[in-house]
Amino acid sequence: MATPNGQIQQNIRPDPSDRYYLEGVGYLIGDVSCRFNARSGYLRCAVNPNGPCEGCRYYEQRETTCGKNVT
Repeated sequence: MATPNGQIQQNIRPDPSDRYYLEGVGYLIGDVSCRFNARSGYLRCAVNPNGPCEGCRYYEQRETTCGKNVT
């Protein structure tokens, strides 16, 4: 697809090493312990959608509803 600013990158697939299967949920990408992770098989997160998660400056430990950190 052509646009005035150039071509839009389509069909971006996550790195297979960044993708894993969670029983009852399906495939997820990225670090689900991060507050910003989308918990999706298609989108990693809002602040760093192309990754990688490792070393991301926006990483924040997610807290559970009972107040304990997720590990």
